[in-house]
Amino acid sequence: MENEILFYIGQLVYHKKFNYRGVIIDVDPHFMLTEQWYQTMAKSQPPKDQPWYHVLVHNSPQQTYVAQR
Repeated sequence: MENEILFYIGQLVYHKKFNYRGVIIDVDPHFMLTEQWYQTMAKSQPPKDQPWYHVLVHNSPQQTYVAQR
């Protein structure tokens, strides 16, 4: 299934493109932020119709919002 959620809350993940580790703290079934955020922050323009994850970055107070792809 294309929109199947592959990761779960509490799972440790590694972002290959941006080289960071983190833990998933929430899951959205599809993109749920604003179009302005998407245009400004999602430079690679990942699909909005797939799961997106809220990730707490390891050793950082930063959170990210990441597409499943």
